[in-house]
Amino acid sequence: MGPMASGVRATRSAAADAGGAPAPPGAAGRAELASRGGVVCHLVASNFAGGPEKQIVELSARLRERGWRAIVGSFRENRPSVEVIERARARGLETFLVDTRSPFSPAAAGQLARFLTGCGAEILVTHGYKSNLVGYLARRRARVLQVPMVRGYTAENRRVRAYEWLDRRLLRRFESLLCVSAATRELLARRGVERDRIQVLPNGVESAGETTPADPVGEFGLPRGARVLVAAGRLSAEKGHRGLVEAMRLLAGADPPICLVILGEGREAPALARQIASGGLEGRVVLAGFRPDIRPYLAAADLVVNPSLTEGMPNVVLEAMAAGAPVLATDVGGVGELIDPGRTGWLAPPGDAGALAEAIAAALADPARARALARAGAARAAESFSFEKQAERFAQFCAALRDKVGRIR
Repeated sequence: MGPMASGVRATRSAAADAGGAPAPPGAAGRAELASRGGVVCHLVASNFAGGPEKQIVELSARLRERGWRAIVGSFRENRPSVEVIERARARGLETFLVDTRSPFSPAAAGQLARFLTGCGAEILVTHGYKSNLVGYLARRRARVLQVPMVRGYTAENRRVRAYEWLDRRLLRRFESLLCVSAATRELLARRGVERDRIQVLPNGVESAGETTPADPVGEFGLPRGARVLVAAGRLSAEKGHRGLVEAMRLLAGADPPICLVILGEGREAPALARQIASGGLEGRVVLAGFRPDIRPYLAAADLVVNPSLTEGMPNVVLEAMAAGAPVLATDVGGVGELIDPGRTGWLAPPGDAGALAEAIAAALADPARARALARAGAARAAESFSFEKQAERFAQFCAALRDKVGRIR
C-alpha cells in the first residue's frame, strides 16, 4: 500500500487535471451543487469508532445517495487498521489514510494536499484539533475550502486542554465553521469566533425500526420486577457516570428496586467499579462494557439517563428518542435543543447527584406519562433529526459555500 491508502479511486477531476481548483460557479452553481452534489472529504484523527465517527460515516453515506462523492479519511499512526476507516469501507464509502506516525508529522499536510488535489475535492470537513491543524496547513496547496466541524471539548487532561486552547484560536482563522448545536455556537462566539461564520448542523439519527428489546434483567441477573435504567457512551470523566452511580446509591431503598446498566468502555471503568463496590451497589449497577448495537438495550429501558457534565449534542439522547425510550438528561450543551422538558423528556441540572436521583424517581413514578413523552420524543427525532434531514442541511450549507472556493485565505 502506498502512502495514501486504498479505497480511493485514482482518477482526477477535470479541474484538477487542468492544474487548478474547481472554479467557483457563482449563484447559479449553488442550487446545482445542492441537487447534484460535489466532492467532499471528511478528515478525523480517531482512535476508535464512537459517536462522532458514526456521524461522519452516516452523513457521508447519505450524501453519496444524493449524488455526492463523499470520502472519509483519517491518520494511520502506525496502526494495522483504523476503526473509522473500516466502518466507512463497510458502508461502501471511499476512504483514505494519511500514512504518517503522527498527525503532526511534517509530511502529513503534504500527503493530505496531494490527495485532495488528486480527487478534485471542493470541501474538506475537519473534525477535531489534529485534523483542523493538518487541514489548515494543506488547504492552500490543495486549494479547497476547509470547514472545521466542532462537536465540543472534553478537557480530559492537561495535554488535551492545551491542544483545545490552541484549536479555539485556530478556529478564528476560518471563513466558515460547522457545529452541532446552538449552544456550541455560542461557546465559540464567546471564545472569539465571529458568530455569523458559524452554522449549526445537528447530529443525525437513524430510525430504530422494529428493534427487539434486550432482556437486561435476565442477561445481567437483575432483581425480578426491577425498573431498569440504561446509560451508554464512553466512560470518561466528562460523561458524568460517577454522579449517576451516586444517584443510584441515593435510590437504594426504592421499591420496586431501581437498577442501572452502563454500556461502554473507557478509562473511568476502574474508578466506577470501585465506586459501585464501595457503595454496595453490586447486583444493581452493572458495567456491561461495549455493545456494537445499543438499540435493543435502549428499547428495553424504563428510562435512558444521560448524566453528562459537558456535551455538544449527545448521540445517545437522539438514539434513545428514536428508539422510543423515555429519556432523562442533564441540561448541558445542546441537550435542551433535543429535549423539550415535560413534552419529549426530562432535564436535570448537571453535577448534582441528589437532583438527578429526584428526577429519576419522578420520571419512573408515572409510567403512562413516560410512555407518552417517549412517543413524542420519537416523533421529534424522526421529523427533525434524521440522517436524511442532516444530509439535506449539509448540502444546502455547501451550496452556499461554493462561491468561496476561489477566495480562500
